[in-house]
Amino acid sequence: MRLLAVDTSTLSCGVAVADGEGLVSESLFTSRQTHSRHLLGMVEETLSRSGLSLGDLEGFSVTVGPGSFTGLRIGMSVVKGLAEVAGKPVVGISTLEALARGAALTGKTIVSMIDARKGEVYAALYKPDGKGGVVEVSPPEAVRPEDLPGRLTGEVLCIGTGAVTYREFFQNALKEKVFFAEEYDTIRPFVVAALAQEAFGRGEGMDAGALKPLYLRKSDAEIALELRNASKGHG
Repeated sequence: MRLLAVDTSTLSCGVAVADGEGLVSESLFTSRQTHSRHLLGMVEETLSRSGLSLGDLEGFSVTVGPGSFTGLRIGMSVVKGLAEVAGKPVVGISTLEALARGAALTGKTIVSMIDARKGEVYAALYKPDGKGGVVEVSPPEAVRPEDLPGRLTGEVLCIGTGAVTYREFFQNALKEKVFFAEEYDTIRPFVVAALAQEAFGRGEGMDAGALKPLYLRKSDAEIALELRNASKGHG
């Protein structure tokens, strides 16, 4: 299946084109600028290198969270638009599963984490399935790093932007039981594409309009709006 995969959930922005044989082309760019500045250009460039056009694609995929609210909205809106124009189905991929899947061959229990700011991480626990995939042990949640070590047994591999931000804490808390690997801290779009191929194979493709983000907590804008409404109600 020829498909386009997009990830904009963190500071990295990735696009991949894959087919039934595997990866065809991939672009990965890290910047503190908003992804809206370069995502469409990356899509065009990646398709061009693949020798494919939008009409040649049979499906689309995008990471749906957890992650940056702004980043997720950008990626999902672009992919929804492309899928609607092409008239093709789309699948949403968990950011934490994509991170873990990239590190599956290490063989270690994986703590997949994205820095959620405000002293929290978005985290989920996975175990390699021995076939290059991972099995979810605990579901994604917004949690304080301090609450994680007590739940972990044996050796673990901590990956993602959450592991980068709180590396010193986990080193002190888990000592020789914790491992880190910088090469797995960034979501690779070809991994998103691989997960999407499997999802489409299970019949999980959907209309673009049905795609929903995975938010584990409210955005600052939503919290501010609720506070304003509450203050008006008391006025």
